[in-house]
Amino acid sequence: MRIRNSLPNINRFSIVAAVIMLAFALTQLVSFPAQNFSFTVFGILLEFVLDFSTVITVLTAILAAAGMEWLVQSHSDRRHYNNRWFSVRHWIVPVLTTLVIGVALNNFSGGSLWWVSFGLGSLLLMAVFVAEYNVVNVDEERHPLATAGLTGLSFALYLLLAISVYSANLRLYLRLPLLGIGAMMVISRTLYLRLGEWHPIWALVNSLVVAEIAVGFHYLPIKPTQFGLILVGVAYALTSIVSGIKESRRDWALWAEPVGMLAILVLISMFWF
Repeated sequence: MRIRNSLPNINRFSIVAAVIMLAFALTQLVSFPAQNFSFTVFGILLEFVLDFSTVITVLTAILAAAGMEWLVQSHSDRRHYNNRWFSVRHWIVPVLTTLVIGVALNNFSGGSLWWVSFGLGSLLLMAVFVAEYNVVNVDEERHPLATAGLTGLSFALYLLLAISVYSANLRLYLRLPLLGIGAMMVISRTLYLRLGEWHPIWALVNSLVVAEIAVGFHYLPIKPTQFGLILVGVAYALTSIVSGIKESRRDWALWAEPVGMLAILVLISMFWF
């Protein structure tokens, strides 16, 4: 019974996951000629390519938000919340998940790794839905475990996003919004999970710092995995510092977690890859 209560409505859950992954599968069967768009801003030529994979990625992000809303509506404690925007916070990580899956599948299109990414992406998406469902009620005893799991999933997703974006060799004006918006989504959701309230200014400032670091690494000859680990280390450290400040930590209690995690990820990027 405990396990059953930890899962969303199985019919809704299976429909949402199946529809999203079916949409991704269509990219291997359906396509249309890519459309090129270009315009000039302040004398800088910007070019964009709109193809079927891009359209599907945007569509699945919308489906993920709508699907998560549908799952939250089936939660037994949803009726205790009168705020119509109550469940918006549960959309963030599922939308980020579909974005990561879309970018990864687009990178491996036509190869055997596409199916590996498709399978792992399916499992990851279902794990995110279950974790989000379990953090609806903050009073439940399984909430701390679900919070820790969702936080870990969020930063793992951002790591995959950073690696995929770097591997795709996108232009900086395309890479920067993806990494900046992705960082803001992860940081804002993590701050809410830890502190119980939104801190949009802190999330915006931290994501801008992460974006500036991404700009610097754009011109360095480093591997995608190194890029991703360093970027995630910075994002996690900044998030931890903000949490520590809001929780009135002092001295070593404030700096141990961010410095330790950043050092570990930097060392891994230097010596393992």
